[in-house]
Amino acid sequence: MPDGATGDLSAVLAALDAGQEPVELQLLGVLRRPECPRELIDRLCGCRWVPRHRRVACLVVRHPACKHHFAWQVLPYLGWTDLHEVCRDPRTAPAIRAQAERKLVDRLASMTLGERINLARMATRGVVRGMLADAEARCIEALLDNPHFTEDEALRLLHANHNPACLLALLRHPTWGRRREVVRAAVRSPRLPLGQLLGLAAALPDAELAGLLAGGDAPEALREALSGLLEARRAASASIVDGDPS
Repeated sequence: MPDGATGDLSAVLAALDAGQEPVELQLLGVLRRPECPRELIDRLCGCRWVPRHRRVACLVVRHPACKHHFAWQVLPYLGWTDLHEVCRDPRTAPAIRAQAERKLVDRLASMTLGERINLARMATRGVVRGMLADAEARCIEALLDNPHFTEDEALRLLHANHNPACLLALLRHPTWGRRREVVRAAVRSPRLPLGQLLGLAAALPDAELAGLLAGGDAPEALREALSGLLEARRAASASIVDGDPS
């Protein structure tokens, strides 16, 4: 550690040895350093006063040496921004990160729309999956640009979200709305308007349209429209073969 940091660590340890709470700013400075010693974390996890200091407790939880019992005690009392920091910190132990993601997903119902939109833009993979069913299209629009959102999440969203506006946001997205697997799955969605389904189906080749008809899981109105689309394509192809392009 640099000289200043060594002095802060010595002061923190001296306070703990004396049975006192260290100066919070000194303690925070030590905890924020990558070289923060594991021995200090061990001692802090055993101090009853630490959970009362939110910033201190959050940094202890993010340290790779944090004891699980301490994390389980503290995580329910952290704010959503603190939980997000625990989730995104690469130093956080995997089991603690997973528990923080679960706590953050549980917290979604009590968060405002603005908070959920902010979280959607930067959420970690586990939290992204917990937000797929959000009924607000603006939240889903933010989620679609999250770097942890993948085609797998796009396919999950089609099944998990019950708001057609959210599904349309996915299909209008310049990246996910053009993915072939997403389009294939969307055509089978019972929650999209018939006109939207037909627009998607028009981009599929004949073999896939025939597969949709053969599968029997498409709504009757869509099946009729797909059958008509296939017949029109075949008639157009026959006209070209017969030398009548009109």
